[in-house]
Amino acid sequence: MKSLSDGAYLLSQVTITENGETSVQLRDQIKIYTQGKFMFAFDNESTGDMDVGAGNATWVNGVLLEEPLVNHDGPLSGLSFDITIEPTEAGFDQVLHGMTYDDGRVLETMVEVWKRAPGEPSPYDGLWKLETRQTDNPELTDFTETKMIGGGHFIILQSALFKGEKIRNFGFGTFDVKEGGKVLESGMTGSWDNYSEHKAEVVFQLIGDNRMAQSFTSKGCEVTQIYVRM
Repeated sequence: MKSLSDGAYLLSQVTITENGETSVQLRDQIKIYTQGKFMFAFDNESTGDMDVGAGNATWVNGVLLEEPLVNHDGPLSGLSFDITIEPTEAGFDQVLHGMTYDDGRVLETMVEVWKRAPGEPSPYDGLWKLETRQTDNPELTDFTETKMIGGGHFIILQSALFKGEKIRNFGFGTFDVKEGGKVLESGMTGSWDNYSEHKAEVVFQLIGDNRMAQSFTSKGCEVTQIYVRM
């Protein structure tokens, strides 16, 4: 039975057939599979918004079943998608048929070519949901975050109120484990300004099997966040 190795994958190209015409698109997109979970993220130019989702991933009779639990608009339930994936030497190909957009567009086929990104597993791999957040910044409230770690990479999806205004952000990058629980997170693509230049040293600690703490400094404020596995 075919299967796909856990790890981080970067999109190489997308071939779209719509109204009998075929075009090739390039975009910065990541997808991480680890421990029966998935998460993807990219900046969707066609909608002018982020496109981020995460959930369960299970192989059923050679087809990957993805069950989204959260996306950039919030929690999800009752959804499932059969994903046709063909593992390749470099990564995998993903084929989608009859994909429908909110504006009514229907794509005949979408073929995505993914390549495995370099990186090693870490003790912190998994899909995590923020449980509590401690910070000295009173202007940021109602903070939520989903974080995926796997294959030497990470993805984060955040929402919060900043001075009473709703904000959403996402980002992904490399996850380089150092000594003593320290990790260097280096941004690749995200919704923050100059995120590709972002680097942060984060201290991680596992709390049993299903909880994790991370702490870092942001704009002079010490931040400690506790996560639970999804």
